[in-house]
Amino acid sequence: ENQLDYEPEQVVITDGAKQALFNLILSVVDEGDGVVIPSPYWVTYPEQVKFAGGAPVFVETKEENGFALTLEELESAVTPKTRMVIICTPHNPTGSVIPKEELLKIGRFCAERGILIASDECYEYLTYDGFNHTSIASLSPEIKEVTVTVNALSKAFSMTGWRVGYAAGPKE
Repeated sequence: ENQLDYEPEQVVITDGAKQALFNLILSVVDEGDGVVIPSPYWVTYPEQVKFAGGAPVFVETKEENGFALTLEELESAVTPKTRMVIICTPHNPTGSVIPKEELLKIGRFCAERGILIASDECYEYLTYDGFNHTSIASLSPEIKEVTVTVNALSKAFSMTGWRVGYAAGPKE
């Protein structure tokens, strides 16, 4: 799916996407690490980062860009302490979709700097008006190596009470 192929040891099944993201953050974010979070954002992102000892770094997205994160906005927030960027496309709560061309720029930027991408793709099937979802990990092998895709069955398959989520990414 999404032109991505993973070995079983690269996939973790969790009790929902929130748990997958929380496990990821607790696994890789150390005290003082920066985690870039586009704003507006899903309420749990910064709290998970803070729980891990990290520092949420908020990037205000702009209405004129449909509230979709741009490379320029990301660049302005990255410091030597940046460990991760969380992207959500289609986005909760705005519904914005980061265009494929912009995802490619963001992915290359992160891959070149070794910044991990946590890609929340829970709303991938909920697109309208001709927008299409592109999984950032599908854009190149280099981007896939720095991306952990987080997803769940709850939104796309109307299984909210089942709490089934997963993360897929580099084996380590």
